Amino acid sequence: MRRIGNLPGEAQANRFCDYLQTQAIDAKTSSIDESAPPATTEHDIWIRDERDVEKARELFSQFQSDPTSSEYDVSAAAERLRRQRSNEIAKKLAAQKKSQMKLRRGTGGGNFAGGLGGQTPASIPVTIAVVVFATLIGFATNFSMIRPNPDSAEASSQATLYNALTCVDITTYYATGDAFASIKSGEVWRLFTPMLLHGSMMHLAFNMINLYILGGVVERIHGSRFYLFLLLLCQAVATTTQIALPDWLEGPLAIGASGAVFGVFGFVWIRPKFQPDYPVEIPSFNIKFMLGFLVLCFTPIIPGIANGAHVGGLVAGMLVAAVAPPRFG
Repeated sequence: MRRIGNLPGEAQANRFCDYLQTQAIDAKTSSIDESAPPATTEHDIWIRDERDVEKARELFSQFQSDPTSSEYDVSAAAERLRRQRSNEIAKKLAAQKKSQMKLRRGTGGGNFAGGLGGQTPASIPVTIAVVVFATLIGFATNFSMIRPNPDSAEASSQATLYNALTCVDITTYYATGDAFASIKSGEVWRLFTPMLLHGSMMHLAFNMINLYILGGVVERIHGSRFYLFLLLLCQAVATTTQIALPDWLEGPLAIGASGAVFGVFGFVWIRPKFQPDYPVEIPSFNIKFMLGFLVLCFTPIIPGIANGAHVGGLVAGMLVAAVAPPRFG
């Protein structure tokens, strides 16, 4: 919230706040001196949304020049708008509650906003499968760090597995300089399998925890087939975006599930805006954290990040959220 000024007396402050309500600006007043009578003490004007502050300041200046103008006789209209907004919120909450009840009956309970509740491996098989395979492959490839002795059988198996799952066969890439070469030759699985490779245990843990929380919710709401489609699409877009970037900007050989994770995040973040009764909603703090991390990765503070994959996956998830048919109605 942002304070834009103060007005003498509660009546005048409420008069201005009523006018702001008719201008689609949410505001509130607060007494500067709680011990003084409301009619005489000055009241601060607070604007709830930062985006409305500049316009509110302009209107505040106009109001101060002529606070008795009939233009500001809008208390009845403001009250109607408040009731209408209150009814809309109540309807949205009721619809969300109804959808959450359907979700509980269908999958064992729980939701993102209120915890994972009865989420079990049986209810999220795709999520569990990705976590298990990514973990096994992480250890099997020594987290993409081949053993010191390249002639050993262990190092050879690690290198073979890594090379089979990354976006391009390394020998082919060095020969052609084209990170799309293996995919063009028909090895389309390489669009998706980089999500199973990780560069460290922390890299794996960060992605799998987020995938379990966000992906588990999507899988329980929309079913495993839709969730698998969303996951593969976001990963494919993430891989393609990363490869398509010029080499001087970022290298194409990215690994990790973070593109898919950002895609699932983008879906859960945007979906409630297109489906008001969507049974889950990401808290604003979590949204700021994920977007803040996304931006931070563009800075030297966190180097070596596949930012193209992050952005590509995020945009893909957001677009799917906008066009996918509802599971609950």
